Amino acid sequence: MRLATRTALLTTLALGMSTAIASAQQWDDSFKWYIGAGAGVLGFETPLQTRSWKPTFGANLLVVAKRTGLIIEVDEAFGSNEKTGYTDATTTTGVREVTFDRIRKYSAILTIYPHRGRTQPYFGLGFGILQAIGGEPGGVFTSQVQANLARDLVSDKSTSGFVTGVGGVQFRLGRVVGFGQYQITSSPSAGKLLSGPTHSLMGGVRFSLGNAREGIKGGGY
Repeated sequence: MRLATRTALLTTLALGMSTAIASAQQWDDSFKWYIGAGAGVLGFETPLQTRSWKPTFGANLLVVAKRTGLIIEVDEAFGSNEKTGYTDATTTTGVREVTFDRIRKYSAILTIYPHRGRTQPYFGLGFGILQAIGGEPGGVFTSQVQANLARDLVSDKSTSGFVTGVGGVQFRLGRVVGFGQYQITSSPSAGKLLSGPTHSLMGGVRFSLGNAREGIKGGGY
């Protein structure tokens, strides 16, 4: 009897511990909103500048379903007198040099979560808009009309669309969610102020805003 009692007690304790561990490992974030912020680096190229890496900061909104989600991001990279340019037959070199200071990136990304747990890898595909901010044409202008035309061209050439791929991981940090991700974008079309794909590495935290859908509650009398 004593052996049977001890065996039953040990079995009960083992099952209890297993249940507690499993409960601690569970992380139910289905149908939730998150808002977050992050920092990292952005790598980019221009027609007159090889790849350069600049610090970037951003904010994001995440909506999670069961194994899918949607990330809306705005990131801004900060540089100083970054060099680029475009073809201009009115210059002696045939290229109008342009300087800019920042790159702004808007992204909308559909994500999937192949594994659910306290640590969750995710992958995503999406699209967005890339902008070179603060572009200023340089060189000599023969008239104010020519200078104004150059500024209009810089404004037109500063913005481009892209498709993007993302891979990352998120994990629980107490009451918040930490994340780290890599993002690559497609190259802008020819003639833009930026050239080649951009690469970014970001890390940050997200805070839950609650459920993304209302539950159905029954009422009684």
